This record gives sequence, C-alpha cells and structure tokens, in this order.
Amino acid sequence: MTSLEASLAIDFQKKLREDIRIVLVNPLFPGNVGGAARAMKNMGLRRLVLVDPPAFDMERARWMAAGGKDVLETAEIVSSVEEAVADCALAVGCTARSRRWNWPVIEPAALAEKTLEIDGPTAILFGREDSGLGNDALAHCQMLLRIPTDGDPSLNLSQAVLLLSWAIFDTALKKGWTPEEESRQGKRSGGPSRGPKKTALTATEPASLSLQHQVVEEAIQMLETTPYMAARGREQVEVQLGILLQRLAPSQVETDILRGMIRKTQWALNNPDKNG
Repeated sequence: MTSLEASLAIDFQKKLREDIRIVLVNPLFPGNVGGAARAMKNMGLRRLVLVDPPAFDMERARWMAAGGKDVLETAEIVSSVEEAVADCALAVGCTARSRRWNWPVIEPAALAEKTLEIDGPTAILFGREDSGLGNDALAHCQMLLRIPTDGDPSLNLSQAVLLLSWAIFDTALKKGWTPEEESRQGKRSGGPSRGPKKTALTATEPASLSLQHQVVEEAIQMLETTPYMAARGREQVEVQLGILLQRLAPSQVETDILRGMIRKTQWALNNPDKNG
C-alpha cells in the first residue's frame, strides 16, 4: 500500500474524535483543564480523560474552556492511570525530565503520525503541574513524548496539550483530512449582532470606478471641513483625486482601507472633544 493509499484508508473522524485521548493525571488547576479542553476542540480532538483530579472545580474550568466547553463536559473522570489506558493500543507519557528506565523517546510530529496510523486507541498522558508524571504512571506507557524547547524544558500543562494537539491536527490535514465547517471565527461572546456577514473582498480584484468615486466624494466631504478647500474649487480637487486613484489602480481591499481612514478622520474632526 502506498503512503497515499494509507492516508485515504484512515478514518480521521474516528481517530480524532474517539481514538486519540488526552489524559491529564492529577491536574491541580481547573483553569489548565479548561485550557486543555479548549486546545483540543480547536485542533479536532474530543476525548479528554481526567485521572483523580484533586478538588476539581468544573465551574472554574469552564472559565478557560471557551468554545471547548463540550469537550470539558463530556470528559471522563477515572480513579487510576490503569483505568484510563486499559483499552488502548498505545500509551505515551509526556515528560520534560530524563528517566533512568530505557523508554523509547518520540517527538510530537512522529507521535502524530503514529496516532493516526496505529490500529486502536492511543492515550497521551500529561502529569500534574508541579511534579509531572511519576514512575507509577509511566509504568503504563510504552514510550515517552518529549516536546523540544530552547532552554527550560518545562511547559504549562494546557500549552503542552495545545502543541501536541496541533501536531496531530497538522498531520491529519497533510494526510487529506477536511475539518468540519463548525468555525466560530468572527463570533463574539455576548454583545449585539454585527448583522449579516459581508462578502469578503479579495486582495487583488481592482476597485470599480464607482468605488473610486465614493472614495473621492468622501475625501472631498472631509476636506471641506478643513482650510484646504478655501483656495480650491470642488471640481478641481475631484478631478485631481480621480486621476490619482485611476493611476494607482487600487484593489477593492485598498479602497475599503482608504474609506475607513477618511471616515475615522472625519469623525475625529467632528468630535475634537472625544479624541484621546
């Protein structure tokens, strides 16, 4: 089987949503759990397992979960690492420390490949914030995950989950996975609606003469509130600005930027007492 055929054979939906599980062992801070859930949701992962979290506060975790609240609320809470990895084909422990035992060590990109290709579930374990994974937890792992850093190898728990989740997400994209169209980009939490979404302007499509004329008109209206027009006729300025824009041949995006500048300047001229 070629590498392309192998990629096509992967059930990405099952792998990302069900088979790859992030296991947080004794996490101390609910905010880190919420941050990890958010990172997972951003990168296509859904299965979160918490091992014996001390005094876990779901409400505090929600504060940091944002769009990942559903991952947080469906998280499994188990009493031991053994229970968390019982049905897995592979368990990997993330650690920044050197270990005496002779575990094979893998980095995020290679682990991402392995998680997508292995037949069966994979558990990736992250330890508590102050001490990492103990040897009792690592005893259930077949290899160690090492995230390269420059200097201090210790990472915040939710950041480490984000880096690993991104590596899996990026590898899945390169293998042909198409994410679901569930993007929340552009949405805001609370506040008034912005109305219907505008059609995106392209960076290269030239602005029509009509758009150029609107720029000229708005520029003249602004200039009429300044001394600039005192010694110039409106028609003269209109022609000069029109020729300038036609020579520049601005794109639609550039025209939109110019109009925004003019409107903000006009507002500032009309509201001098409100200028910070």
